[in-house]
Amino acid sequence: MLLDGVAQVVSSRRLLDLVRTRGSISRVELARLSGLTSPTVTHVVRGLLDLGLVHESGVQQRGRGQPRRLLSVTADAGYAVGIQVDLTTTTAVVVDFAGATVASTGLRGSGRRSPDRTVGALVEHVGDLLASVGVPRHRVLGVGLVTHGPQDRERGMLLTAQPTPAWERFPLTARLAAGLGLPVLLENDATAAAVGELWTRNLDTETFGLVYMASGIGGAVVVDGTAYRGRASNAVEIGHVPLPGARSACVCGNRGCTQAEAGPAAVVAQAHDVAAERWGVRGAAEDTLADFERVARAARDGDPDATALLTRSARRVGQAATVLVNLFDVDTVLLAGPAFATAGPLYRRVVGAALSEHALSRTLSPPRVALSGQVATVAAVGGALTVLRGAPDTGLPLGRPRPRPTTDPDPDPDPDPDKTATIGAL
Repeated sequence: MLLDGVAQVVSSRRLLDLVRTRGSISRVELARLSGLTSPTVTHVVRGLLDLGLVHESGVQQRGRGQPRRLLSVTADAGYAVGIQVDLTTTTAVVVDFAGATVASTGLRGSGRRSPDRTVGALVEHVGDLLASVGVPRHRVLGVGLVTHGPQDRERGMLLTAQPTPAWERFPLTARLAAGLGLPVLLENDATAAAVGELWTRNLDTETFGLVYMASGIGGAVVVDGTAYRGRASNAVEIGHVPLPGARSACVCGNRGCTQAEAGPAAVVAQAHDVAAERWGVRGAAEDTLADFERVARAARDGDPDATALLTRSARRVGQAATVLVNLFDVDTVLLAGPAFATAGPLYRRVVGAALSEHALSRTLSPPRVALSGQVATVAAVGGALTVLRGAPDTGLPLGRPRPRPTTDPDPDPDPDPDKTATIGAL
């Protein structure tokens, strides 16, 4: 029986995700990992082959039986752009259909500039980045714009007056789409980082938490391969979890939030009082991450004062991570974001110690803490992947459709078609 349209799209996304993360995989493994039947996998894969989104890339010999044909994503079937915008830094990437980064660049953050000026700069830099790798605009499926929250993803705007009041309810995606001539999706930075980790890194779990730190602190949770979004895609804001005994004023209007106590701005403010000249700390808001990096390098080089500042911050982050672990019962926490570029190992150690001591699940399975595989760019990559994962129903030109053979090759019969392992709804 042929699949209906919705089921076809959902199944195509699920199988593309699996092929993308595994690099190459047989139809038998696709059926086992996806929970789909072998006939359904055969039907969906045939459609993906016809569109040129996947291709047969080799064979796998198992014992004396018939070799299994391996499938891989066709890297040049299409491209996506991911842009992560922060107060202090901006990262833009071009990602091919297999999820590999083919170009990236770092730009100034938004600073105190108006959103109109920021969007204009992004339009110019994205055009230059695509030209630098010879990717024509018509081969780009869209742009994933990644930034802080809270945000209204449906209307493509921020619901906060950060970094300036002009940004609140400014039509970000509409203006960027008009400038680039491409569809634009808005995504939360922490959620994008989690998506980037999930679909470009073959993790041994599909349920995990993530702490994201750029100029602020955010969080994300993935459950059975699906990012938890909450009511309005603003879930897991651990940067605004109030900490015991903390009183620092936060930009959200509350006091004692993790971000206000332990974020890079808090560390830089303390560093400015302790050893600004020694570490080269400038103290301007637009220099927050650069200043934080200077403190991190001093700590890496053995400066005890810098180490003490970062350790205090990491302990506070560990308190927030404990709340995340206790609420969602995850046993893995990833650290991602440009603030962890140099300071990551120290935070991993201190946050791991906090979870080992305070997480409720520690006696059953001590939570582990790991650094992102691409700590500084993973949010931008995740933004691009959000676009790619919608590709089967975008209606945009993908791949190079191939003639369908008169007879389909034998689709690698599954010796145990009822044996399945689901990866969750996408």
